[in-house]
This record gives sequence, C-alpha cells and structure tokens, in this order.
Amino acid sequence: MKNCKRCNQEMADEINFCPTCGENQREKNLNESKGSTAFLTALCVLTIIGSIFTMGRAYLYEMISSIGNPNYIRGWIYGISSIGTLIGAVLMIQQKLKGLYIYSISQGIYILTVFAASFSYGDTFNFASKSRQAESFANSLASGIAMLFLIPSIVFLILYWTNMIKKHLT
Repeated sequence: MKNCKRCNQEMADEINFCPTCGENQREKNLNESKGSTAFLTALCVLTIIGSIFTMGRAYLYEMISSIGNPNYIRGWIYGISSIGTLIGAVLMIQQKLKGLYIYSISQGIYILTVFAASFSYGDTFNFASKSRQAESFANSLASGIAMLFLIPSIVFLILYWTNMIKKHLT
C-alpha cells in the first residue's frame, strides 16, 4: 500500500491515479525519466565532440609519426575507434541499445591502445646521461599525456553502463 502524494489517501501500489482526488501518482517518475534522458543526451553530445576531437588528434598523430616511422598505425586505431564511439553515441541518442555495445567495444579498443601507447615509450626512468635524461623526460611526458586521455574515456564508459542510462535504451 502507498499514500497519495496530494491528499495522503491510502491506496494499492498498482494504482496510478488517486481514487479520492485524482492526482497522478506517476508524475515523479516522469520527471526523473526526463532528467535521466537529458543526462543521456548530454553524455552523447559530449561523446560526439570528444570523438571528433580524437579523430583530428589521430590524423595529426598519423601525419607526424609516419614521417619517422612508416609502420606507425596507432593513429589509425584511434581514428577507427573514434568513429565507432561516434556511431554508438548517435545510436544512443536515438535510444538504441546496440549503440551502447558499439560504443563500449570501440571505447575498449581505444583504452587498450592508449595503455599500450603509454607503456611503449621505453625506459622512462633511465637517467644515465644528459641525452638519455632528455629522452627519458620526453618519454615520461608522452606517457603521462597518453594516460590523461584515459580519464574521460573510463569515466564515460562507467556512466553509460549505469542502470539509469541503460533503462532508456531499447
């Protein structure tokens, strides 16, 4: 049993309108639903902006790194995973559950690639000579910057998998 929000009349849990005053008992749920839909939309818009930024960053990485290393492919992986996150976000705006899966797979690939990148900078703590110190500092800086890009990626991935968001996706 529950009480009416307006007149406090006791009624069965499954009743949506108070038999005494007619008050809609579902209004609060509708307002909560609007708030979580707005939150999902905001997340998706931020994801779209981030994906476009990462595509540009990936292209820049690919251009610069291919000068010294023609076998560099990390930029392409970033770019392709960003396209996947972009597609996933657009589908989630349309409230499609498959968007969450596409986003999650793409984001997982991106996160693994950033982890691999941050640990591929070699021995970042070898301070044997002045030239090695400069190289080690540059490697540490590059590794730190790569790890910084993980923070929003992991936070958004966790937020998308909350029950509040998942219930809006069909």
